[in-house]
Amino acid sequence: MPIKDVIFINEKSNIAIVSLWTKKEVVLENIKLYKDKVHAIGTLYTAYGINYLIHTLAERPNIDTLILYGSDLSSSGTALLELFNNFKITKGLKLLWSFEEIKPIVKSVRVVDLRRAYESGDWAVLKEVIDKLYNPGREVRPVLKLELVEIEEDGWNPPISGLVISENSLFKAWLKVVYAIMSFGSVKESEYGEKQKQVLNLIISLNLYGKHYTLERELFQYIPEHMFEEHARSLLSPYKPEHIIYTYGERLNAHPIGGNQLEKIVEKLRNNSNTRRAIAVLWYHSVDMDSKDPPCIVTVQGDVTGEYYNHTAYIRSNDMFSAWPLNMYGQIRLAEEIASRLGLKVGVVTTISCSAHIYEHDWSNAWDLIHENYDKLAEFTPDPRGNYLIYLEDNGVIVEHRAPDGSKAGELKLSSPKDYKNLKTAALFLSPDHAFYLGWEARRALEKFMRKEKYLQDEDLP
Repeated sequence: MPIKDVIFINEKSNIAIVSLWTKKEVVLENIKLYKDKVHAIGTLYTAYGINYLIHTLAERPNIDTLILYGSDLSSSGTALLELFNNFKITKGLKLLWSFEEIKPIVKSVRVVDLRRAYESGDWAVLKEVIDKLYNPGREVRPVLKLELVEIEEDGWNPPISGLVISENSLFKAWLKVVYAIMSFGSVKESEYGEKQKQVLNLIISLNLYGKHYTLERELFQYIPEHMFEEHARSLLSPYKPEHIIYTYGERLNAHPIGGNQLEKIVEKLRNNSNTRRAIAVLWYHSVDMDSKDPPCIVTVQGDVTGEYYNHTAYIRSNDMFSAWPLNMYGQIRLAEEIASRLGLKVGVVTTISCSAHIYEHDWSNAWDLIHENYDKLAEFTPDPRGNYLIYLEDNGVIVEHRAPDGSKAGELKLSSPKDYKNLKTAALFLSPDHAFYLGWEARRALEKFMRKEKYLQDEDLP
């Protein structure tokens, strides 16, 4: 069971403060004179954490008031408000119990939204609301027994490292990512007290080659649209809210040591398009080495090859179900910004996720995503490593490799079954579905040649 990030103070009080992404210790420090009127202060980083908040309310029925006061960086506060004030389960919130089971809690607890007061630095409002709503002597609801059920463990052994996914669709790349981790992820604990399925060093490339990327509508069935744009905008802004340790935009545009690293990447590539030194480091050793919440995106690097600007981000720890689509979209928009300043087109955007994982609470959501879109896993994706033309000549089967621009890149000749093994080197670095196709089609051509029959590539395909 994940560890609840909560400080309990006066267990007779009816008021609890939900600090969202703001550290609970910061809130406690600023309400010293009022702390005895507060039952507890706890964070709420994700919508899924609402389950653990509800579990706490079930055990502590004298809490009838939740005050939202802190930075809401993932809309978890909005999800909480919708559930308790409007009895609405927002997209992305997966409850561990039915609404009927938790109705006694949801209908007896009020949520007071002071997020704007926090953003403006107004602590006086928080103290006034605590004073006004503090009522430890009123009648309480009964204790409700709710069980936090562990999801059955199902992992892969030994650990897998170095899977590569190449796509031109963010949605299909995400689908393949989730399928890969749910199929080959090793189950292990995390530093948050929750199990995870993990694949190491998962490399995902989106091949844009000058195409302006537009988010596929399918994504919004699982992740709200506004979260993509908010994350992308934050990368280009140096603004960092008070009491937040870092933002990626601050580390990129106003790093405490590196300064405006985004501008320096552009400058280096503008001065020398062959440089391999156009890199930004989002890590800050004096803060991050001992931090409980260090940055996940550690470095970004730019490259210019031909007419294209190519972009790579190294991510030390990556929640591939909830965060990676936002991460990749943000990097696409960042790449577009850099390419625009250089007068180039975006070529390939790549993320390298060292710990590519899916947390236990999302395992069922992950399988739902896969099952609902299973047919898309088999859809055709152009292979940037080119294509193969297969035809017969008098002395054998010709397997001709063609680059994406149509130019000839090489050829193989197959004249007997023993030559079939030569295809292994040709298929070594193709996408898996392309390698499978090449082997199938070349074998069919070889059989036709040996029977002295006519052969036409793809004639048997539906």
